[in-house]
Amino acid sequence: MKRRFLLLVPLSLASLPLFGARAAAPDSIKFGDITIIHPWAAPSVSDVAALFLGLRNDGPRPDRLIAVSTPIADPVIFRAHDGTPLEYYDLLPKRPVNLRPGRRYIALRNLKAPLALDDTFALTLRFAEAGTITINAVVEAGPEDDGTNG
Repeated sequence: MKRRFLLLVPLSLASLPLFGARAAAPDSIKFGDITIIHPWAAPSVSDVAALFLGLRNDGPRPDRLIAVSTPIADPVIFRAHDGTPLEYYDLLPKRPVNLRPGRRYIALRNLKAPLALDDTFALTLRFAEAGTITINAVVEAGPEDDGTNG
């Protein structure tokens, strides 16, 4: 009995959150056939920032993310991995689109104030077929800032 207890203690401790850990942002938001996954922005020290999220179209027909707006920045620009401006992101059925550091992203220009860790802000996404939804994004350290490699 004591042996079983001693074996279970490390497993139960591993599932507890670390002291000082921040609450996680909502993992995903379902909007019709579109799933929006973990919208977040990196902290900024200037009037520009990068926004990242995942998008998945679970429907039978293609859709497009055609516009994003936020009250904290104007303009908001879709970017390719090399920084080239894009007009939209295609959302093909069953083919996730991941906007993440070092890849495609959304540029927030002319920020009204720098973004600090744990800030949240409204983000309105407009899809060609699904319509418009307003969600919240969180400011958090990216994978390159957390001391891990991946």
